[in-house]
Amino acid sequence: MARVLVVGWLGFAFAATASSLGRAEDAVAPEPPATVDGLIAPTLAGPWRTRVALHGWLVDWLHVSIDTPEEKDSTTKELGWILGKLDWLLPIDVETRKGSFGAYVHTLAFSLDGEIRTGPADIEWNDEGFLMDLGISYELGRWTLGSGQRAPTLTLEPFAGARLFYDPVDIHLSQLGRDTTDDFTNYVPVLGLRAFFDLTEHWNVRIEGDYGGFGVDDNHQTWQVLGLIGYRWPGWGVDWNLQVGYRAMRIFDLRQSGTDIELDARGADVVLAVEF
Repeated sequence: MARVLVVGWLGFAFAATASSLGRAEDAVAPEPPATVDGLIAPTLAGPWRTRVALHGWLVDWLHVSIDTPEEKDSTTKELGWILGKLDWLLPIDVETRKGSFGAYVHTLAFSLDGEIRTGPADIEWNDEGFLMDLGISYELGRWTLGSGQRAPTLTLEPFAGARLFYDPVDIHLSQLGRDTTDDFTNYVPVLGLRAFFDLTEHWNVRIEGDYGGFGVDDNHQTWQVLGLIGYRWPGWGVDWNLQVGYRAMRIFDLRQSGTDIELDARGADVVLAVEF
């Protein structure tokens, strides 16, 4: 199932890219949207705007916490351990917008083969999985920060969607005298807000945060904070945007049968995006 979902979304991404690149030479910069007191008037008018990106999230801090009725413990793994256990990684983002409305798919597919021992549990990763965010967004407003033709602008974009985490694992609860094969898989709703700062013709900043879980699918909390600074330049009929920054995420807070398992990750992020 995981492979079917990942392949399906990647097919969508490459199809969107090919379709838009075919029109890239005729593309023009989008007209400023109609506003009422600084807020975007809801509309689907205007050209399609698409962003396809590869990102390298260098997770240098992976924290697992397990709390059972008998014991509570946690452990932290760093970049060296992660790189040594990681078989492959495929990170790709697709975002598309028309007028005030947009849709996004952010996918991180991986294969991890390693073991984490913490307190009462041994957790064995030996399979493929993925972390996927998908949903819809709305361009709330666009404001000019200053005066002049090249004045910086701020765009706010709330979004709503789902966070899908698929990761079958084997958990050995040795100190409790029992074995179980569990599943970290959970699909939960997420709400968030993105802020885009176009500082100059080339320099830009992206900041976003989200929160979700709400007890759905046993996941009581997931959140993410991301900050990127980028440099944009034209080439081959499209715009390229190289961004660097930092990402921190609570992937899940699962509570099942008296056991509370939390998984957190953070690290530098490097993104190469093509925008058209």
